[in-house]
Amino acid sequence: PRPDIDRAREPLESFPLDTLRFKGTVTKDDTKWGLIFAPDNTIHRVIEGNYMGQNHGRITALSDGAINLTEIVADGLGNYIERSAAIALIE
Repeated sequence: PRPDIDRAREPLESFPLDTLRFKGTVTKDDTKWGLIFAPDNTIHRVIEGNYMGQNHGRITALSDGAINLTEIVADGLGNYIERSAAIALIE
């Protein structure tokens, strides 16, 4: 795996993943959106396929209790590896 360096960066990729807070979900037109509170005091809506965090984290699953991501990180040897990450709901 390699990050797509030509892809336009999304707003939530400006923040470390551990600074983003999952606050809940809303459903509109049969689409479930996650609500993310960012350190700049803004709320962002995300769906599966969006990116967040500074390690090319792509949302793979969105439930009422958590957002699951796959991050692409350097392994220190010039290669990249995929790792799973999640953000749990914080009420």
